[in-house]
Amino acid sequence: MSVSIHPYRDEDMLGPLDSRASSARIPAWRNAAVRPRVAARSWREADPATGQIVCLRLTGQLCGDIAQALLDAVGARVRAAVPPPCAVVLDLSDTLAADDGARAALESLRALLADGHTRLRLVLPEGEARAALCSNGAASAIGIDALHTSLRAAILAAHAALPGPALVTPALRAMLSQPPELLLPPSGPGTGL
Repeated sequence: MSVSIHPYRDEDMLGPLDSRASSARIPAWRNAAVRPRVAARSWREADPATGQIVCLRLTGQLCGDIAQALLDAVGARVRAAVPPPCAVVLDLSDTLAADDGARAALESLRALLADGHTRLRLVLPEGEARAALCSNGAASAIGIDALHTSLRAAILAAHAALPGPALVTPALRAMLSQPPELLLPPSGPGTGL
């Protein structure tokens, strides 16, 4: 007489080979649960987090005259990004001072990006421009932690703020070594960036 360890001999309790001669019985539901539901990503694939950060550099002085062109150019670049970015790093290295028009343009840009759940990070290496931006409360609207002195610091901060572990991958290293995309100032009145 043989004794079964399974009190119920049900067909769905058989293993993947459906062999009755096998001494090890694996329940079919357990075998299905062990299989991964989502295909694993290859380690060779590019890191998707780097695609979620858009780096732009304004070549020229930021002032109120080019505010609308800046909004249009950054908005178009963000809408064109696939996947949608979580952060936009705007390098304002050529901006030596920030006037009221520049502050208003940056606040409008922050509001535009916030509507799409995108965070704005600014690179202002010049102390005068940073101080002028902070003087009238524009920095508090944008976020004092969104002001950075270097492009590298801004990219790393944007990457650290993304969901998940903030690991420095080869794709992030490549992003840190590449220059940002250029936004050219308008050449005449009424023209875009």
